[in-house]
Amino acid sequence: LIPSPTPPIAPTTQVFETPDKQNAVFLAGMVIQMRDSDPDYPAMLLGNYILGQGASSRLLTRIRGREGLSYGVGSQFSALPKSDGARFTANAISAPQNSERVEASFRDEVGKVLRDGYTPQEVAAAKEAWLQARKVTRSQDGALAGMLLSGTHNDRTMAWDADLETHVQALTPDQIRDAMRKYLDVDKMTFMRGGDFKQAASK
Repeated sequence: LIPSPTPPIAPTTQVFETPDKQNAVFLAGMVIQMRDSDPDYPAMLLGNYILGQGASSRLLTRIRGREGLSYGVGSQFSALPKSDGARFTANAISAPQNSERVEASFRDEVGKVLRDGYTPQEVAAAKEAWLQARKVTRSQDGALAGMLLSGTHNDRTMAWDADLETHVQALTPDQIRDAMRKYLDVDKMTFMRGGDFKQAASK
């Protein structure tokens, strides 16, 4: 990977007609100036896990479980060691007639997280699930080899991973909320929806 500066990206909203496609796709995201060595990285990592990555994530529980709007929904956060172009993204698949409501629920749920944060119970459960998932990953030969190769490329040992896990386990709900408020802003995100919306509207 060749490190490169990340240029500012102006937020935009676009809707694409995709005739004869049964499902609609929702995408949202923004670029964040951060490397994985940033002090706020652990808080963003776990904050996103609770929002849209864990099995009991806020987005999945609300948009798919409670509201029944989406077949699948989640969010991702990633940062690199040698580039400051971290990424926050979210995606969902739904029926075309539900696509606008999926976006509205996503915006609202992110807003609630930035305003109120997570409960201590949510954070505690997420820490346990996140750590367990990492242990499972390390038990797989292919994944472990990939981690060691990445560490060699970035001049890191597994001690770096252990240190990250220690920092994540020490996080408080307030630290997670403050980091997410600092870096996430719905008004600065790009939103895109694609689907056969004309066909759905004619039914």
